[in-house]
Amino acid sequence: MNGVLVRRWALSVLAAVFLMWVASRKTFFGDTISSAFLAVALFSIFLILLRTRRDLKELGLVVVFTAAQYFLDIRWLGYAFRWPVLFSFAGTAGLLVLALRAIWAAGGERRTAYLTLIPAFLFVASEWTASYFLEWGEKARPTTLDLYLYSFDASLHVQPAFVVGQWFARLHVFAVCSMMIYLALPVAIGLVFAGCVVRDRVQAMPSVVAFLITGPVGACFYAMFPALGPVHVFRGGFPWNPLAYEQAKNLLLEPIAVAGPRNAIPSLHAAWIFLVFWYARRLSLMERIGAGIFVFFTLCATLGTGEHYLVDLVVAVPFTVFILGSMQIIFGGDRKSGVVSLVAGLGGVLLWFAVLRWENHFFWVSPVVPWGACAVTVGLGWYCLHRLAGPA
Repeated sequence: MNGVLVRRWALSVLAAVFLMWVASRKTFFGDTISSAFLAVALFSIFLILLRTRRDLKELGLVVVFTAAQYFLDIRWLGYAFRWPVLFSFAGTAGLLVLALRAIWAAGGERRTAYLTLIPAFLFVASEWTASYFLEWGEKARPTTLDLYLYSFDASLHVQPAFVVGQWFARLHVFAVCSMMIYLALPVAIGLVFAGCVVRDRVQAMPSVVAFLITGPVGACFYAMFPALGPVHVFRGGFPWNPLAYEQAKNLLLEPIAVAGPRNAIPSLHAAWIFLVFWYARRLSLMERIGAGIFVFFTLCATLGTGEHYLVDLVVAVPFTVFILGSMQIIFGGDRKSGVVSLVAGLGGVLLWFAVLRWENHFFWVSPVVPWGACAVTVGLGWYCLHRLAGPA
């Protein structure tokens, strides 16, 4: 028993020392600790800690380690203080406490502790590596196909990104709320995962894998159909100066050279929030309502910021079905439904890519055609998800 205690204490001290060492690295502080987006991702770990267990001792440890990091980085090393820093410190402290929970857990609690710790770490690691995928995509595909996506949106006779962008410009509170929820996506992912650990253990591991593979798989699709979003193409003209209907109809469609991350179609923000909504379906009423609110405001933000075209969100539907079908096959369940969803989802994404690229003129026959294509895509997606859900 003494040997076990010694090992646990040694691992605990090692984990704490390692955390403080990482937090003290100037590069890590600049790239991660003080980054607003990554601060939200790190803070989601603290929320996972709270959702999976409310323990005053653990909260006390979070406070102690947060204060220690603040003293080390800000007071002693003299790094610049910005508001994301405290959220990052709370998140890294939460990660350390999750590690301590795993080290000291016994019996069946140890498996739960590791099930919580490892995915929490991987969620943040995936956010940290995302920029590398995007940098690779920009180098690999120097030109983009934005004009093809813009042409589709214009064929709707309503240009949704420009419309919502104008709403954002006029309705400041709406814009701020949408952007806050958009940036809080890692929080939604973390809380839904934690909810699965507590209330729907069967879905905990599939949710982890689904959330994690969405990024790398999505990056592969980005390489197939590189695009950035209307704000990068129109720049100062977004959202007030879209092309007139006749100009858009007669637009010469060709690849264009635009600097920026190729991360438009399918919209991974939309796919992730669809996954959040899916895995929240068996959680509490409040969690389901929260997931629905996240879906609405996240989709508004993807358009209002000009980072996406409407078609990006539509194609995110079959992409999500593809991911969930893969999870059904990997983790068991109705294999037939999984195969159908995988094939339908993948086929749907590739079909959209092909038609947008080579038969774009088809959408200009009548506005019924593009709107009908969107409706059919969403309808088939709902049908596949209904099959995946199984009996109520």
